[in-house]
Amino acid sequence: MIRTLSESGHFIDSHEVDTMSKQQIFNLLQNIDARNKDSNVNITIIAYKKCADNILSVAGQYVHENNRRSSLSLRSLWLVFRLDEDEDLDEIQNYTVDIDNVAVIILPTFLTDAVNSDRGIDILQLMRKTLYAIGSNSSTTSINKLDFTNNFIGRLQSLLERCHWSSVQTLVFTDKGRSWSNVGYVAMEGQTSFHSEVFPNMGFGFNGRKFTVATLEWAPFVVALPNNTYTGLCFDLLEHMASSLNFTYEVVEPSDRQWGILNANGTWTGLVGQLEKWEVDLVAAPLSAQAKREEVMDFTYSYYIDYTTIIMKKPDPYEKKWRTLIDPFSEQLLLCVLISLPVMSLLLFLFERFSPYYAREDDGEGMGGLHTYQDAFWYMYGALLTQGGEYLPQSQTGRTLLSSWWLFCIIMMATYSGNLIAFLTVTKDKPPFTTVAGMIQMDNYRWGTIGGSSWIDAFNETKVSDFKKVWAGMLRFNASDPSVLSPKSSVHFDKVLAGDYAYIGDKTQMEIKMAEECSLLMADEFFLPLQYAFGFPNVSPYTKIFSDELLYVHESGLLHIWKTRRWPQRSFCASELVTVAKTITLVDVQSAFYLIGIGLGLATLVCGMEKVAFWYKSRFKSKQAARHRKSVCSGLSMNKDSTENANNLKSTTKS
Repeated sequence: MIRTLSESGHFIDSHEVDTMSKQQIFNLLQNIDARNKDSNVNITIIAYKKCADNILSVAGQYVHENNRRSSLSLRSLWLVFRLDEDEDLDEIQNYTVDIDNVAVIILPTFLTDAVNSDRGIDILQLMRKTLYAIGSNSSTTSINKLDFTNNFIGRLQSLLERCHWSSVQTLVFTDKGRSWSNVGYVAMEGQTSFHSEVFPNMGFGFNGRKFTVATLEWAPFVVALPNNTYTGLCFDLLEHMASSLNFTYEVVEPSDRQWGILNANGTWTGLVGQLEKWEVDLVAAPLSAQAKREEVMDFTYSYYIDYTTIIMKKPDPYEKKWRTLIDPFSEQLLLCVLISLPVMSLLLFLFERFSPYYAREDDGEGMGGLHTYQDAFWYMYGALLTQGGEYLPQSQTGRTLLSSWWLFCIIMMATYSGNLIAFLTVTKDKPPFTTVAGMIQMDNYRWGTIGGSSWIDAFNETKVSDFKKVWAGMLRFNASDPSVLSPKSSVHFDKVLAGDYAYIGDKTQMEIKMAEECSLLMADEFFLPLQYAFGFPNVSPYTKIFSDELLYVHESGLLHIWKTRRWPQRSFCASELVTVAKTITLVDVQSAFYLIGIGLGLATLVCGMEKVAFWYKSRFKSKQAARHRKSVCSGLSMNKDSTENANNLKSTTKS
């Protein structure tokens, strides 16, 4: 038989185990398992009951102790030849609780004794049994020849049939548990007669094996329900695979409620730590694949690709409504317009003041119109507001300059009016920042992420300068506010809604949260791609089985169907569904009233200045008039005195 199988390309490894200890048998099974990691193993046992039970008990122990490290229970086909006629198979069933595929062929003792004693069928003993049977059943002492012949032939035929065919029993899984079932017969000459598969359990996956599954809530992938059950995209996948691969499961969560980061002592926390310690069979959660995690665990085929981004609260739309009149232009453009107004006014004044066209005038003094800077400024300001003036320059120089200013004003005002209408009718939320680089420059903002997650390792070990600053900020904020590294996303969303906080997380969860909360805003930058996959212990024999099933789910389109069911049907707020006419409110045009107030204040100030100037000029003029009158009076007095002196002199002379 060995030669025939070898010639057909089958590798045969035979062992005499009747003299082996249980530890030696255990080591032998370990070697067989290690040499056949990715292939099925056919194991045939030819032994009496005691030896066969000993081997199977050790096999059951090995499979039970290595149920997470080995798939030998699935890949091995155990065929047991029992060299006795004992049909009690309960002990075999007890030993092989964790072995899926076990079949037993019971060889009759009569045949084995004949083979072992090297003799044929004992005809004399058979004749004695026949005579005894006929004599005991006959009412007379005479023995009928026909009765003897028929009885002898019947007994011989029954004996030959028992020697010729052996029953094949196999362990099958039923609703009531495992039980033995006859699947056919085998003749000693090699003929077979089967009415069922010898190993029917091979076609039923894991045959109802119970797995321990670890997870953490992370909507919409994993959602915890009040009755200690779970739903979500990951459990849609898990339920499908449990049905197609025929297994059951129980769900546990890590005690530290972390996803998995590397400790200083080299061990892992959270879900990754459970896989590292072989505490669970698999992880069904949005666990992102990373090179360092791959060193201590296995990842299946990625079922979802996501990205990291930043979410923040929208700025208060009324906070900057006072800027409505200046927002249509940028700060640089407004500054240029404000500078050009006095400069062009000065140039117009100078051109008009010193133009040769007005040379016939004495020196321009007393000329009205644009020959003073004050008049030129107010004319240019009126032109900027598309309003005309009382005077026009008469010189070609002034008209040329003024025409270019008019064109400038027309372009500026047309652009400004169009943008102002857009700003009043359409409100566009401008985020405080759109990138990581912009976030780290915001002095009034704090930021955080999920503690114990892959983002912690990514920011901690990065070589990108901006990401280093992000991590430094997290450590700084964590010293006074540990919630910035909370493992619960709900804590971070609450902090975002409170204001001046940015949450760094996965784009999918943020999009779903934005569909529920319209005051949230997402940054434009996507970074740190995330590949979500199921996790298994390192070198797990089940990784490929689940990966193949996940690949089938992805190709069949089931994943898209489940995603459509789990994700919100809309990705925008209800207020954005339709376009409605917007009524302009006082808040929208409050800046116009501010201008009135500013104008009133400036006018009052100028009025006061004019009053002061007028008072000063009036006082100065009154002083000058008084001084003039005094000087005139002094002159008249002096003239009078001179006249009187002269008259007195004349009188004296006459005398």
